Amino acid sequence: MELKILEKKDNPLLHRVEVKFEVSHPKSKTPSRDEVRNLLAANLNADKNRVILDNMHTPFGSTTTTGFAKIYDDVENAKKIEPDYILIRNKLIEKKEEE
Repeated sequence: MELKILEKKDNPLLHRVEVKFEVSHPKSKTPSRDEVRNLLAANLNADKNRVILDNMHTPFGSTTTTGFAKIYDDVENAKKIEPDYILIRNKLIEKKEEE
């Protein structure tokens, strides 16, 4: 699996770096969100908990996944800014049980 950063933009107002990326995964399935977060954290020298994967898309029959991620300065800023469903997808908070 190979990661290529297509665009990297600093957003000081929201205390984050926004990244558009492409993951090449020849002869294998689409990588999980967790695998992509680990790959982004390793390549951008960031803690995995600060990496918020917003979206990923793999066209049918393709071995390339494109996506958008945000790397926050700290986890607290991510929890203040991001909606709950994104935080749940990225395993930063637990899903609330409905009664």
